[in-house]
Amino acid sequence: MKKWIAALAGICTAVCAQAQPSNVKLVEQNGHLSPVAIKVTYLTGQTRNLMLAGIGSKLKDSYFTHQLVVRGDGGVSQRSLWLDSIASIHGTATLRTMGDEFTVTLKDGKQVPVMFAAFHDGEQCSGEPVHDGYTCNVFYVRNEDDGQEKIELRKVKSVEFLGPVRKDKAGNAMFEHWRYSPFTGERLQ
Repeated sequence: MKKWIAALAGICTAVCAQAQPSNVKLVEQNGHLSPVAIKVTYLTGQTRNLMLAGIGSKLKDSYFTHQLVVRGDGGVSQRSLWLDSIASIHGTATLRTMGDEFTVTLKDGKQVPVMFAAFHDGEQCSGEPVHDGYTCNVFYVRNEDDGQEKIELRKVKSVEFLGPVRKDKAGNAMFEHWRYSPFTGERLQ
């Protein structure tokens, strides 16, 4: 019996270790930082502060870490928006079809009417959505407990982009209210 319990404990330890998400690092790409802190307002009016790790779709497990890829000009052009240059996203909850427009407000105040793009032929979010599951409208976020979640943009009222998150000495992304790094134990400034 003791051997059986020890074997189960060993299996649980191995499985639990694999299930733990890796630390999200603050990464610079072409002068832009990711992840960014966001404030999500749900349809109920509830708000949450989260860390946006990337943008993907419901059916793919990969996501883009630094850019929101959208379609503009009535769907005929593609545009990549750096996450740290976005101020807010509004109007996704009222979309009737994947071809409807919503508004992205940039930090310079410019409002851009855009539509969702979708994964086509591989790993690029580069075209018109033909299947809801491959539409690039899902935020991959970290919550304050460092858990991972997926949030479909059509199910939120708005998203406010608060800017890049801070980091600990190992480069791990940190929430603003954390006083100590859960990864290194250091006191954060």
